[in-house]
Amino acid sequence: MPGDTPRYAQIFHTLSKRMQAGEYPVDMRLPTESELCDEFNASRFTVREALRRLVEQGMVQRRQGAGSVVVSTTPQARYVHSLSSLNDLFQFALDTHYDLLSIEPVTLDTRTAADLGVEAGERWQLVEGLRRHEKGGKAFCYVCSYIAPRARAYVRELRRCVGPFYAHLANQTGEDILEVRQDIFGAPMTAKVAAGLDCKADTISTCAFRRYITRKGTLIASYNWHVADQFYYRMKMSRAMTG
Repeated sequence: MPGDTPRYAQIFHTLSKRMQAGEYPVDMRLPTESELCDEFNASRFTVREALRRLVEQGMVQRRQGAGSVVVSTTPQARYVHSLSSLNDLFQFALDTHYDLLSIEPVTLDTRTAADLGVEAGERWQLVEGLRRHEKGGKAFCYVCSYIAPRARAYVRELRRCVGPFYAHLANQTGEDILEVRQDIFGAPMTAKVAAGLDCKADTISTCAFRRYITRKGTLIASYNWHVADQFYYRMKMSRAMTG
């Protein structure tokens, strides 16, 4: 490859060619970051950049405890999200970049309150932002996060938060997340969401709505808006085994 091609791009090209040739088939785990660093004589940062581009192309998923797993041998024009545990959500936040756009107090309308499982008229904090595969990359998700009044004192800290909001808020409030409930549905985008994702208003979206629940009720809930034809959700379920 040309000498001025970035090192991570060379590694990305090599790994993608191996996938297309069948050397790394679907569901196979790629070598670890350390193994790739040794093979390509590259830094961990460079290898991670190459893996991020494979994720961005929809060819690889980063899975907690399983490393980088091949999900497609050809580039995909869609975002693939796999979810099987709370750890997957935590890893997802670490593997992507979040830009916080705004924080403001809002009074919940009847519909939003019903989604959150609380009373209409309550005063919550609304945090809006964009999620990207990497800093400066194209936004693939518009996030509207509603944070309970009891966690209001910690909302401003989210501007410096590393990792998922739910983990930071749970740590600060001392409330353990006992359950995450997720609903996925389709709906036209609002003008604000469409502008954030560089789409036309009323573009059909797929929204993943998640509630993070503690013993005190919903701590944080988020609407995660994606362009419908660029979103693919994968969930793996295993048959329960009895002794």
